[in-house]
Amino acid sequence: MTSLAIASYEVRRLLRDRALPALLILLSGLSVYAAWNGADWVKEREAAIGLIRAGDQASLADGRRFVVESYPSVILPITQPVLPPTAMAAVSVGQADAYPFTAETFPLGDYTYLFRRVWADIGSPTVRAAGRFDLAFVVVFLLPLVILATTFDLWSRERERGVAAMVLSQPVAVGPLIAAKALARGLVVLLPSTAIILAVAAWAGAREPIGLTALALAVLAYGGFWLAVAAIISLVAGRSTEAAIAAGAVWLLVVVMAPSLTLAAVDLAAPPPSEMRFATDLKARITEITERQRLHREANPTPVRVPAPTIPDRLRGVYADRVALDREVAPMIAAHHQARDARRRLLDTVRFFLPSVAIQDALDRIAGSDADRALAFENQARAAQSELRLIYKGYLDRDALVTLTEYDNMPGFRFRESGRAFQSGVLADLAALVAATLLILVTAWALRGQAAAL
Repeated sequence: MTSLAIASYEVRRLLRDRALPALLILLSGLSVYAAWNGADWVKEREAAIGLIRAGDQASLADGRRFVVESYPSVILPITQPVLPPTAMAAVSVGQADAYPFTAETFPLGDYTYLFRRVWADIGSPTVRAAGRFDLAFVVVFLLPLVILATTFDLWSRERERGVAAMVLSQPVAVGPLIAAKALARGLVVLLPSTAIILAVAAWAGAREPIGLTALALAVLAYGGFWLAVAAIISLVAGRSTEAAIAAGAVWLLVVVMAPSLTLAAVDLAAPPPSEMRFATDLKARITEITERQRLHREANPTPVRVPAPTIPDRLRGVYADRVALDREVAPMIAAHHQARDARRRLLDTVRFFLPSVAIQDALDRIAGSDADRALAFENQARAAQSELRLIYKGYLDRDALVTLTEYDNMPGFRFRESGRAFQSGVLADLAALVAATLLILVTAWALRGQAAAL
């Protein structure tokens, strides 16, 4: 009896199972609904970005009018940088609503000004709410259930019916036998499931070839992990009932409990800094410094220069106060960033030991809804604000007004992507899934002798 014959028999038997079409139809329906949610989120985000850009155009027109009228000040474009959704955004919208997607660059804005809309809603339950039902949820939570439901009795059924003794009496090794049966089940279950997920993702607008390729590899890697789990369950469970209970327990442990318990452990090792407390303390500190500067200016007014400069010295004083304010609050901001980064590094490390977290992270990165992309947007927006401030300082130093040509040629903001679908983070997540699968397969190989225990 060859492995090919075993696999062919397994495929025919599974195709006769009435539960398989029902499971695939259920997976298709849930995937379509999830993809629709993702596409709807992308549509809403693009509509919001369209309104922001329309407001930008009106703001630029107002600034241009002041420049034409030779307004005695330094008028620079105040724009709102945006983080656009990627071509694969519909796959995983997740916690994307909790990350800022727009900012407001203003030369004399403080640390809170850039994302003041986000800071205003930092305690909003809507911002902290759980993400939407998306394709990533289908892959992480539901795909394992479909695989386990069709593979949990990989070997236990033969044991119960007495077929195992007859099969093992043939010249066939236990290891290749279980491997052939698992691969056959994977061919019939995992490949159609992957095709369904790719099809609905493309239907939702995620049609980037390299992104779809990365999505397919992620789904296959995660599905392969659960096939390996089903194989090892079939080796240690003597009856189908035991195998079903074990499969459900492993799903609950890997998908639900392990991430929650690990997050609790991380919270103990590196407690998350309170964003609300930081925002409150920082605003209070800024208010205190601003009031102190105001009182100082009132007690020490700027001497009147003769002849008067083109740009009023009052603006130079405002600029100097802003620079001094930033210098004073810098240690508070740096301490908060240090605590936040320490926690993120720890979370980035532990995700490699949690398959469900690794696949979620991979899907987020493929879709462009991951925390790293949001942080890159924040850093680039702050860099754009710093550049605008330096330009502002240049005009103050030269005592020169902005010309219309200079105003029209001011540098705009364009988000620079740091990686595509196969960025290093995605590759690391896929490697973690493959490593976990290989570890389970090695364990299964060591336990292969239990398959003959009747």
